[in-house]
Amino acid sequence: MRVLIVEPFGHRGGHFSAHTKYLCEALADAGADVTLVTFDGLLGEALHWNAGIKHVSFVSASGHFGPVWRFLSHHLRRSVSSVLVTICVFRLAVRQDRREKNDVIHVLDAAVPDYAFPWFGSLTNRHCLTFTLFYFSREVRLKGLRAGLADALSKGQILIGFRLWLGGILGSRPATALKRFLYRRGDRRNRMAFISYSKAVHDSYSESPYYDNIVRMPRGMAVPHGKASEATEARRILGLSQDGAVLLHFGVNHVQKNFEVIFQAAKDLPEPYTLLFAGKVNPVNRANNPVMLAKKYGLGQNTMVADRYILEEEMPDYFHAADAMLLSHRKHFGRASGVLAEIAQFSLPVIAADVGEIGEAVRNYGLGLTFEAENARSLREAILSFLNLKQEQKQEMKKNLLRFAQDHSWQLVARRHIEVYQSLLLQAECDYSP
Repeated sequence: MRVLIVEPFGHRGGHFSAHTKYLCEALADAGADVTLVTFDGLLGEALHWNAGIKHVSFVSASGHFGPVWRFLSHHLRRSVSSVLVTICVFRLAVRQDRREKNDVIHVLDAAVPDYAFPWFGSLTNRHCLTFTLFYFSREVRLKGLRAGLADALSKGQILIGFRLWLGGILGSRPATALKRFLYRRGDRRNRMAFISYSKAVHDSYSESPYYDNIVRMPRGMAVPHGKASEATEARRILGLSQDGAVLLHFGVNHVQKNFEVIFQAAKDLPEPYTLLFAGKVNPVNRANNPVMLAKKYGLGQNTMVADRYILEEEMPDYFHAADAMLLSHRKHFGRASGVLAEIAQFSLPVIAADVGEIGEAVRNYGLGLTFEAENARSLREAILSFLNLKQEQKQEMKKNLLRFAQDHSWQLVARRHIEVYQSLLLQAECDYSP
C-alpha cells in the first residue's frame, strides 16, 4: 500500500511534527510504502529517521527559489503565511501523487482546516483521501463567541480576540455554505474518510455532512523502553539544582494554555522548587510568556526557561529531571494533548487541569492529580498534595502511565489507520470499477 502523508506545518513548533514523524514510521513498520510531503521538513526530523520513508519538501523542490519561500513563510503575517504554505504543499502533494500513483493521500493539517480539507478534496478526482481532525468544528467554537470576544478584549488578549473575530467571519452563513459545497463536490469525486483522536472533537462535528465518515481512534504513544536515566544526572546536564521539586511545563506557549495560574499557585509553595519551562516561547502571546510572568510574580530565582525547540535526543533529560508535569489549559480546551503522549513515554506523573479528555485520562488511568482550570488555589493544593505523596503512590502512577501508553501504542494506531485506508480502497474498487 502506497500512502502519501501531507503535513504543511511540520517545520513549526506547536504543531504536529513529532506526531507526523511517529505516524510515518509506524505505518512504514506496518508494511506501508510511505512518502511524506512537507513545506520545509519536520522539526527534529534528522534523529532516528526511518531511511525507508521518502520525504519531499516544497522548499527543497523549489531549487534556487527555496530560500525565498522559506523567508516568506517566516516573515509574512502568521495567518497569511499559513494559507500560503498550505497552498504550496497541497500543490506539491498533487504533483507528487501524479508521479507515484499512491493508494491513499492523508492530509494531517492545513490553514483553516475545516475549509482547506474540503477544498483539497474538490481539487482531486478518483482518490482515496483521509483527513485528520485535530480541532473542534467551527460551529462549536462559535458558541459563546461574543462572550469570549468581550472577555479576551477586557483582558487585553488581542491575539485571542482577533482569532475569535476571524472565526465569526468564517462561521457566517455564506462561508459555511461554501464549505459544504466544496465538501460535497469532493465527496462526489473521491472516497473520503476523517480521523479524530478526541471524542470531544469527534462529537463537535455532529452537524457536519461528513460526521458519519469520521473514525475515532486513540492518539499514538511510544511505549517506555529501557532504563530511565538518573534524575541527578539529568539535572546536572540541565544545570538544575539537585534540591527540591522540579515542575516541568513542556511545549509552546499557545493561547489555549494558562501559564499565569502556574505562577499564581507557585507564590506560596515551600522552598526549594523550580518551575521549568521547556519549549519555544512565542513573544506575541505575552499572557503566556514565562520570562515576563516570572518577573511579574517575583519568581525569577525559581524559574528556568529553555526558550527553543527541544530536540528529540534532549527530551529524556527534561522528563527525567522533573518530578511532575504541569498541564495548565484554559477552561474551554477539550482536545487530547500531544504532550500527554510524551509524558506517558517517560512515565512522568501529571498535575493537569481537569478539562476535556486530558482530565478524563488522568483520572481514569490514575496518571497523576487534577485541578480546576484557571484556579490558582486549586493548582496549589494539587501540587502540595503531589509533593506529600508517598514514594509507593508515585510509583503506582508510573505503572499506570506505562499501561496508558500500551493501550495507545503507535503499533495499534498504525493498524487502525491502515484499516481506514483499506476500507476506502475497497469502496473505490466498488465505485470506480468498470
